[in-house]
Amino acid sequence: MENIAYLMAGLPKDYEQACYEKGAIVRKRGISSPADLMMLSMFHLQNGCTLLEISEVARITKLGAMSDVAFMKRFEKCGNWFRSINEKIAAECLVNYKKPLWMEGKTLVGMDASDVTEKGRSGRVFRLHYGMDIYKMVSLEQKITTNKIGESICNFNLRPKDVVVADRGYATIKGMAHCEECGAEYIIRLRKNSFTLRDEAGKKVDLPAELAKLNAGECLNFPAYASNSDGESIQMRICATRKTPDAIEQTRKKLRRKESRRQITISDATKSFNEYIVVVTNLDSSVSAEEVLAAYRLRWQVEIYFKRLKSLLDFGELPKRRPDSAIAWLNGKMMVALLIEASIAKLSFSPTAQN
Repeated sequence: MENIAYLMAGLPKDYEQACYEKGAIVRKRGISSPADLMMLSMFHLQNGCTLLEISEVARITKLGAMSDVAFMKRFEKCGNWFRSINEKIAAECLVNYKKPLWMEGKTLVGMDASDVTEKGRSGRVFRLHYGMDIYKMVSLEQKITTNKIGESICNFNLRPKDVVVADRGYATIKGMAHCEECGAEYIIRLRKNSFTLRDEAGKKVDLPAELAKLNAGECLNFPAYASNSDGESIQMRICATRKTPDAIEQTRKKLRRKESRRQITISDATKSFNEYIVVVTNLDSSVSAEEVLAAYRLRWQVEIYFKRLKSLLDFGELPKRRPDSAIAWLNGKMMVALLIEASIAKLSFSPTAQN
């Protein structure tokens, strides 16, 4: 209870008013205030209490009088409330996390996917497809499917002014075409054999040979073309840079571990390609290759949050199957993570401080 009260002290001052504005509480049946609803939600999110346990907690603590089903219905209406709180916490925590000028008016959307296991006897594995506004650190879209549905940009609803940032698993012509159809832009990392690149004359581009010309600190930047399923040519831009010596050594170690674990042999060409960061984008040429690659690096924020949620907040198991409940649960988990981050930030001190 004390830990939850401590975290709640970090909530925005107007979070109770936002509860009504976002429709989390319409009628005070079974619960008297937004603070009580937040306390019970925190019990559910942080402590992993079941719906029946929450019903009993509400009775014992006099925070409310409701059945497990009644709480579930309350909780699934909290998704937008939690999201609005996340936006404000992130704005306070990340005051130095500023957009570059070319990103003004745009939304940098980091995409990733992670497998989650349903609690209970079934142990069914689902896949969470997750889109996050990287600069606000809030979820934009979540989609839960079976693990038979692969990672794809097509799983998301995009808008004009969105700039998708995604790893190699999303590097498909179909996904890039989806961005174009929605009026969105993209920065996607390439595999060695993601698809065939050609120059303006239709000649196949020897990408490894182009990469080999790079000196330390230089960036590759050239237009390229690829064909979609209808045979139409799609224009794009390739931006690349060589990793630092330390990063290259880490990559080599990672590939050796992969070979050992899976009992496979990775080709020398693939190993060499992994010494570079190579992305494809449809951003205008006014955005430099350095700016494109800097934006791509921010994709790690999504992976960092997945790791935090899994390790600290029991994110690895999904207790919700109803869509609204799942979204509320995901945004609630993100809210707890942000509150913990904000709490830790308050404990920081200047390295020049005197005892």
